[in-house]
Amino acid sequence: MRTPARTRPVVGVLACSNQSATGTTYSQVNRTVVSQLARHAGVAAVLIPATEPDTAGAVLSVLDGLVLPGGPTFLHPAGFDAAAPIQPSREYDRARDAVASALLAAAVHLPDLPVLGSCRGMQEIAVHSGGQLRDTDPSDSHRRLADGSDDRWGPAHSITLTPGGLLADLPGLPPGDQFLVNSQHSQVVTRLPDTVDIEAVAPDGAVEAITVDRPHRFVLGVQWHFEQHTARSPLDLAVLAEFGRRCRSRHTGRLAR
Repeated sequence: MRTPARTRPVVGVLACSNQSATGTTYSQVNRTVVSQLARHAGVAAVLIPATEPDTAGAVLSVLDGLVLPGGPTFLHPAGFDAAAPIQPSREYDRARDAVASALLAAAVHLPDLPVLGSCRGMQEIAVHSGGQLRDTDPSDSHRRLADGSDDRWGPAHSITLTPGGLLADLPGLPPGDQFLVNSQHSQVVTRLPDTVDIEAVAPDGAVEAITVDRPHRFVLGVQWHFEQHTARSPLDLAVLAEFGRRCRSRHTGRLAR
């Protein structure tokens, strides 16, 4: 999907915060996310640094969509369970936690702004909505490679879509309710409030996709990485196509105001 540059919607992609050995802090985004958004959603991406939570509303007001991608860090447990221990072996990104929360809070006041989160991004959506996280069992499939594969982004397990949900009703999706997804997460979402709908589950019952305030808003979180081997995944292609359609709708509306 290629949209002319002059009419292409612009979406913000939340960056991770990374500190170099010299102490300098950088903001970074996986460039594969940006390229797949351009190729399959028809949008242009700009980076949102994880630095200024107070500017979230101003930033979103001039954008046509928001993407919360995966990242190498964990959400700090202080954000969802004060009793959960801090694990020394894990890397946290408190700066991204704060900006993600501020962006999601600001997005509530922009109901036509589509929001798409993946992996860490889905967890940010869930936690901001009042959900909690728990660690996965080390023996489960959520960080295992598919049998015989050395590709960490290859299909890891199937998911089952919820009948009547946003994912199940995506235009262009092949018949059936089961699809294969990649999996690289060590935490799963639990205890979701009534405002959050479960869109898909793994064979072990782990929540794999959620929506918030549906149908009034498009806020979708998926636990897998939609940007990896996207062209091989009918589900990811359908997700990005729908996200792009929603972004174009907001873009058109903003230009008409």
